[in-house]
Amino acid sequence: MEHIVLFSIIGAILSADITMFGQFMISRPIFCGPLFGYILGDIHTGLWIGMIVEMMWINAIPMGVSVPVDLTMMTSLSVIWACSFFQGSQEAAIFALAIAIPFAYLYKEVDLAGRLFNTKIMHWVERGLEKGYEGRISKGIYLGLFFFFIRTSLMYGLLMFLGGLLYKEMYSYLPGQVIIAFKKAWYYLPVFGFGAVLYNFKSIKIPFIKRQND
Repeated sequence: MEHIVLFSIIGAILSADITMFGQFMISRPIFCGPLFGYILGDIHTGLWIGMIVEMMWINAIPMGVSVPVDLTMMTSLSVIWACSFFQGSQEAAIFALAIAIPFAYLYKEVDLAGRLFNTKIMHWVERGLEKGYEGRISKGIYLGLFFFFIRTSLMYGLLMFLGGLLYKEMYSYLPGQVIIAFKKAWYYLPVFGFGAVLYNFKSIKIPFIKRQND
């Protein structure tokens, strides 16, 4: 875990793609998972975890005012922990994902608080425009980006370190039967994820195929 600062910066850049930079999809689990896995020398684990998260939460997309759970952080933390402490262990990778899920939901609440703070910046810009200070538009944008980057990178670093210690300690006390269950989950979760994909796209109408209820 000696690369916490570097990984925190990379994680913040990836997360910024969700709302800040027009969505180039580099924040999606199928990209950020293999990226961190490659950096840590285990791209297979990164790809597998990214694939699982991508399929299981494929409908978690930020649209309008909707703020879904942060899948980038969920994937990144689980891959970094697994590849840093128990590289090559499939059961350890799934356990890392289980630990990362609540942390991702925790960051969602932090993100919501950060967005509320951004509204204060927006009101500051609006008040400036009323007085003819048009330069506040660009300043407001830069301030929003700055606080987002600082908030996200600090959360990545904090959760990466504290969560990593918790993950490593808890995994050493797992009973053998639980480890076997996580080993099986390595293969079962993609199947469940594929089912989630089919369920989420069941309402899509394919051209030239008429359904019985149509």
